Amino acid sequence: MAYGFYYQHVPNYEMAADTWNYFFEGKKETQLLFNNPLRYFGNFFDNPHDKQYRHLFSPVNSYWKDLKQLYMIKLVSVFNIFSGSRYYVNVIFYSFLTFFGPVAFLKIMNDVFPNRIRIITIGAFLIPSFLFWSSGIHKDGFVFTLLCLAAYLFYFGLKQPRLGWRRLLLIFFLVLAIFPVRNHIVLAAVPGFTTWWLAEKYFKEKWIAFLLITVLGITVFFGSKYIHPKLDLPISIVLRQKEFHKLGGNSILPQRELKSTLKSFISNAPQALNHTLARPYLTEINSPLYLLSAVEIAVLWLIIFIWFFRFTENPYRHSVVLFFLMVSMALLLLTGYIVPQLGAIVRYRSIFLPLLVVPILATSKWSINTLK
Repeated sequence: MAYGFYYQHVPNYEMAADTWNYFFEGKKETQLLFNNPLRYFGNFFDNPHDKQYRHLFSPVNSYWKDLKQLYMIKLVSVFNIFSGSRYYVNVIFYSFLTFFGPVAFLKIMNDVFPNRIRIITIGAFLIPSFLFWSSGIHKDGFVFTLLCLAAYLFYFGLKQPRLGWRRLLLIFFLVLAIFPVRNHIVLAAVPGFTTWWLAEKYFKEKWIAFLLITVLGITVFFGSKYIHPKLDLPISIVLRQKEFHKLGGNSILPQRELKSTLKSFISNAPQALNHTLARPYLTEINSPLYLLSAVEIAVLWLIIFIWFFRFTENPYRHSVVLFFLMVSMALLLLTGYIVPQLGAIVRYRSIFLPLLVVPILATSKWSINTLK
């Protein structure tokens, strides 16, 4: 509710704040559902962009970009049926659904690291930026929930003699449901799940499987243009960076020009990770949200520093932890390459912080003296 209240007080909030834009557009869709249900379901396929369905990863002038908005608007329109089109009642419905994500993640981590439920709960629910950005009616909480539910089914399925086709089918649909909202997460999750399965079945040292697939993935990424010119993945990232720069914003970070070469991607990687894992600095605060984010990221790095001296076990010997690490780092690196807006980076990274921090918290030796 604080999320909605905060954005209700920005200028022109009906259009400028996505969460409220979903609500006002959702009211129209709810009316359409009752007055013209065929049109309600048919407008999923409306495409004003010259009737072409190209530019899958483009942030502008793309059917797929519009689909992300429509996806959330349709979800809100269903909430409106039961809430009487009241925003803050919709929040209850949304939070009920997205609550299953952190619960699923907590159950996985509690099984991996037993008898540490309290510290795992803190990490799974109460990282400030995650709590804020994933609880409001936006895409982030929904994506986190779908990913963690898929991981939950996969993790406990691997403990059975067979995964089973029903479980695999449900995992497939959960991952597929992410695609219209965050298609790049699916591109990271699919090889992640594959590597996880290979690591459990064929590797004693799990990290070797993840290293091999990472190297293979990088090779395929930079070799894609030799398969077909239209499959040139590096140039698509370069073009996406340019398109994000055109969008502008009030919190643009300095960003070196990215080129579609291995050398350029390697040289830009430190800056990309700095943007997603270290910004904002305490010296570049221009709003209360940035202040909270700067303090949060400083505290998280302090926790990691303490962990190096007080860890009780290596969390990265577990395939599920390596899966979350692989997916998170790939997507944080991609965000750092593409997105120059600090505000967007803070929101995009929030859903990956629990995935990275909870294994650290769960394998650290915490005491009153440590906290002091």
